[in-house]
Amino acid sequence: METSLNLNQITSFVNRSVMLQLEANGSGHLTSIPWLSGSPGIGKSEVVRQICRDKGWGLKVVYMATIMLEQITGLPKIGKEEDTGSEFIRWSRPEIFNFDHLEVAQASDQDPIVMFLDDAHLCNRQIQAYMFQLLTYRSIHDHKLPENVAIILAGNRGNDKAGFQEILAPVANRIFFINIHADIDQWMEDYAVRNGIRTDIITFLQNYPECLIGKPLESEAWPSPRSWTYGSITMDSFGKSLTDESMFTILSGHVGTEATTRFIEYYELYAKWNASEILNGHNSMQFKSLSKVQCYALLSSCVTYLLKKLRENSFNMTKFMEQLITNFGFIVAEMIRYHKEIVPLGLKMLLLGEKAETGKTTIIERLTSETQIVRELFDIV
Repeated sequence: METSLNLNQITSFVNRSVMLQLEANGSGHLTSIPWLSGSPGIGKSEVVRQICRDKGWGLKVVYMATIMLEQITGLPKIGKEEDTGSEFIRWSRPEIFNFDHLEVAQASDQDPIVMFLDDAHLCNRQIQAYMFQLLTYRSIHDHKLPENVAIILAGNRGNDKAGFQEILAPVANRIFFINIHADIDQWMEDYAVRNGIRTDIITFLQNYPECLIGKPLESEAWPSPRSWTYGSITMDSFGKSLTDESMFTILSGHVGTEATTRFIEYYELYAKWNASEILNGHNSMQFKSLSKVQCYALLSSCVTYLLKKLRENSFNMTKFMEQLITNFGFIVAEMIRYHKEIVPLGLKMLLLGEKAETGKTTIIERLTSETQIVRELFDIV
């Protein structure tokens, strides 16, 4: 039985938990609070943001790594009884109960608000004592959360070298721990293609999924979905002035030397192909003599060029684009003869690229309509 989920799979659990909390708020019943547990950089925070955007829910993020005790407890002030003049202590409303400024706005005032306690693994015992009250009674001192507010927590694990604080047993017993792992297909489809991560990085990680995330390290670079994203953004910022040396410096500083070395080996194969010459029919290929990784790099290079031209033409089927796709189809047919297993990987990038731009998959359907590869491709997708 699978003991962890990818980011896409946790969505239904988060949605149901939010609904359960809101139902419990009105009935007085108790329900557990979800804790998204996984390594740093895997995308826990981003998936919560995306869920709120998709559902029209408000989002208030509380960064537990830097929170001060007073932001949870409020501040004490002296009050007096009107009839007797007796003094008493009253607590101000805690800052975390302020919902005036949301990171994601509600679609309407009636929609739920998610209070997202991020990096909850960094809470010390004193803060956890107040978390116990918050998770159990939805209140701190005399201040109570609004009934349309649900709580979600996220944090790293004890072996992630992220300053993990042991969670007190009474607090842990009120939590629904959801363990998360990195999934290359989910990252590629739900994040990388949609957010413009470099195609050479996406296709490299698709072929070497073990490089997507590594063992967390302290004080040095290591690979994660987040660090690959940062590396891609930095490489793009160099534009045409990006050299092999600067590429190595950028990636090794983001994902570490080992992953960067493997990427450079792949990139040299990927970059050597002149996809423009090949797809315009000016360069005949002998696929039989190519290794599997060479064929994959060639296919990825051609897909990158084809997507670039499709975007330049707003995915309109001009005569020029029709010819490019026809020529690409010949290349795919030849690759099926020699390295059939890599064709679905290469075509998936084209499918997701078109789908992200137009919501359609017409190019893939056209390319695969007369081959047996269509079932393999859509089984993967």
